[in-house]
Amino acid sequence: MIALIAAAAWGALVVEDARGLRALFESAGRYSPSFSPAAIGETLRERVGVNLLAEQREWGLARKGARTLVFGAGAVGLIAPVSDARRARRAMTAWRLEATNRAAAIAGRRLLLASGRKAKALLAEMSRGKAAYALLRGPASLWMQLMPPLQSATFALEASAAGLIARGLVVPASQAALLAGAAPASCEGAPPGCLRAGIGPAGREVLAFALRQAGRPPPAENTSRFTARIDSFDLEQLSDQPSLPLAVLWSISYDAPAGQGPALAGQLDLASVAAALAELTPLDAIRGSGAAGVYAAYLLYGSLLRHAGPLTISGKPAGDAAEVELRLPISSR
Repeated sequence: MIALIAAAAWGALVVEDARGLRALFESAGRYSPSFSPAAIGETLRERVGVNLLAEQREWGLARKGARTLVFGAGAVGLIAPVSDARRARRAMTAWRLEATNRAAAIAGRRLLLASGRKAKALLAEMSRGKAAYALLRGPASLWMQLMPPLQSATFALEASAAGLIARGLVVPASQAALLAGAAPASCEGAPPGCLRAGIGPAGREVLAFALRQAGRPPPAENTSRFTARIDSFDLEQLSDQPSLPLAVLWSISYDAPAGQGPALAGQLDLASVAAALAELTPLDAIRGSGAAGVYAAYLLYGSLLRHAGPLTISGKPAGDAAEVELRLPISSR
C-alpha cells in the first residue's frame, strides 16, 4: 500500500478550515520541529507562495472557500479563491520572479500557483477545473489518483492536537472486490506490526503487487485471507539504499480461519520502531547511504515516533471498493 501511495500519479489536499491541521502540526512540532506550523508554513511559502496555516494578507485571498494543494510528478500547486485581484496579481508576480521553476495565473476569481520542473504542465491541468478533487468538501480532504491495481483514494481528514483520523474510500482499478469476508484473528504475541485482511480478486492483485515490490512470490489464485506481521528489526543489515527492506524481519501467512471483526485490520507500534532505531550510532551511519538515512531520520523524528501511535487501519467492503479508516494519535505527554 505504501508503494502504491508513493507512486500516486497525482493528488490534492483540499482545505476549507486549517485550524485542525495547524493544531496537529503544533502537537507534532513539539517532538519534531520540522513538523511545526512554522516549518511547514515556510515550505508552503517556498513551494506555493501561500502559507495555508497562516495566510499572508498580501495575497488578497477570499476569507472563505477551499484552498487546494495539488501535487503531481515534478510539481506542486495551489488553487485559492481571490477577493482582491489587484493585490493577488502583485503578490503572484513577485513570487513568480523569485525562481525560474514557477508558474502562476489568475483565472476568474481563482489564483493558480505552481512550482517544480513541471510547473507549467501542472498549472495547465489546474486551470481546467474539472478534476475529481473539485467536489471535495469539509475542513480537510485528501484525494489521490493511484497506480493500478488501485484507481483512487479519497479521505476526509479529522485533524486535531490529539492526532489524525482519515476516513474514506479506496477504489480498485478493476471491477472486482478489494475486500471480502472477515480478516483472520489478531496476530499472536503482540508483534510490532500486524496487517490482516479478507480479500477479493482485486485485493489479491494489490497483495501480489506489494509482494513483488518486496521480492516475495505472489499469493495463490484462490487465497482469501492473509496475515502479515513484523517480527523484529535487524539494523545490522543496513548499508546502502537497497538494504533498507532487509532490516525489517517480517512474515506472511495465508488462509488462517476468519476471525470476528472487520475485513481489514492492522496496526504498527511506532514506539517499537523508535526503540529499535535508538540502537543506531554514528558508527552505523558510515556503513552506507541507507544506514546514514535511517540514522538521520531517527535524529529528526525519533521523539515524534515515541509519542505517536499506534498507527491503525481498519476497513470493510463497499461494493468493489473499500471503506477505510486510519488513525494516528499523538500523545500530549
